[in-house]
Amino acid sequence: MEHLVSEGGMVIYNPVAGRGLGAKRKDEAQAHLGPAFEWVPTQRPGHATELARAAAKTHEVVVAFGGDGTVGDVMRGILLAKADGDAPHEATLGIIPVGTGNDMARNLKLVLETREACATILGGVTKRIDVGVINGTPFINNAGTGFDAAVMHTMNTGIKFVSGQLAFRLAILKTLAKYKPFALTITADDGEKRQLRAFMVSVLNGKVYAAGMEAAPHAELDDGRLDVMIIKQMSKFKLLPVIQLVAMGKHLDHPAVEMLQVRKLVVGTIPPQPLNIDGEVRGLTPMNIDVRPRELKVLVR
Repeated sequence: MEHLVSEGGMVIYNPVAGRGLGAKRKDEAQAHLGPAFEWVPTQRPGHATELARAAAKTHEVVVAFGGDGTVGDVMRGILLAKADGDAPHEATLGIIPVGTGNDMARNLKLVLETREACATILGGVTKRIDVGVINGTPFINNAGTGFDAAVMHTMNTGIKFVSGQLAFRLAILKTLAKYKPFALTITADDGEKRQLRAFMVSVLNGKVYAAGMEAAPHAELDDGRLDVMIIKQMSKFKLLPVIQLVAMGKHLDHPAVEMLQVRKLVVGTIPPQPLNIDGEVRGLTPMNIDVRPRELKVLVR
């Protein structure tokens, strides 16, 4: 890791991040970072990627001010600029976490408090981390299908006034009543195709998601592998205790849970299931997963 003193950069901010939390913290963050950082708001879904792609060609540091969705979008923009091949440098991602889950910040061991997050932007060290890819779209923290994607859809559209794990727990309860397991076909690195019935498949780059649920306790951001959690079909009455075990990272020996470490993964479902990509629900199965080892530079403490 190399020390990086940020003399300026661009901050791409989501005006509605964290159910209003971002708007409350923006002035504080601007004061801490100083006038050398340009602030640009997102105006529509995917706009952060466009802004980051342009910013990465003129700024050494591009900061995501928002939740995990904004972090993922900014990451994708930085990687697109890198692929374009016409930037004078490789931009580094900074994160000021003001979202509902802030799981990428947790996985990077960043302090969630605004002053400390800004201090990391100004004088942190760079770390290279892996990036996952789902159906050609990079993801920085997690992707998956099934129940967790349905929960994210519920949280993004039907849970308005709370954040953090409470928002996820309310969304779980609201989603569970109508959700049904599905037929799953999965092929991992060994090429063996398996079929089973399942509630969800989560692919994780870091240890936690869903506002700190420790779904992959053995995951590392720079090991060139992705950790996969499969929760198999069971009664809905039994599912909630399993999710509680996942939250505490105590699910690894549960008979309804299967954990894998992979470099490639192919998943098919019947019927098609929504996809969760860094907290945003977009597209349907099938999903093809792979990993790009140490593809991205990020600022950490």
